[in-house]
Amino acid sequence: MSIWKKLTAGQRWVVVLTGLTLALSAANVGRALVALQYASSLPDLSLTVPLGYFAAMGGFWALAFAACSLGLLRFRNWGRWSTLAAVTMYQANAWINHLLFDASDYARRVVPRNLALTALLLLAFWGSLNLPAVRRVFENTREQD
Repeated sequence: MSIWKKLTAGQRWVVVLTGLTLALSAANVGRALVALQYASSLPDLSLTVPLGYFAAMGGFWALAFAACSLGLLRFRNWGRWSTLAAVTMYQANAWINHLLFDASDYARRVVPRNLALTALLLLAFWGSLNLPAVRRVFENTREQD
């Protein structure tokens, strides 16, 4: 019997969310690497924010989401609440950056789309990690610790 078939429905949800969390981590690694590449190849590029900021922010969120993924995959209760906190703070950070640093008309035109994507991401994590079957997964592992 495969490992996937041995998992409960709640555990399967957690594994899927772990994949999504790892995708967020990988995207932020990419953001950090691109920012570093641009900083080295275009040192005189004029931006509203230094590229080092984007590199540091990408690195920070990549590490945060990688740690959350580890907690989720091990079905630890801290993985659940840290993921909820990290996703929420990640979106808050993104919106603070938009409000402070967006300088183009295009950035202002895509605000409705960005709001919808933010709502979908938050709903995916908060909704899924608060499903009764998923909460039981983390309650059971807390009892085993």
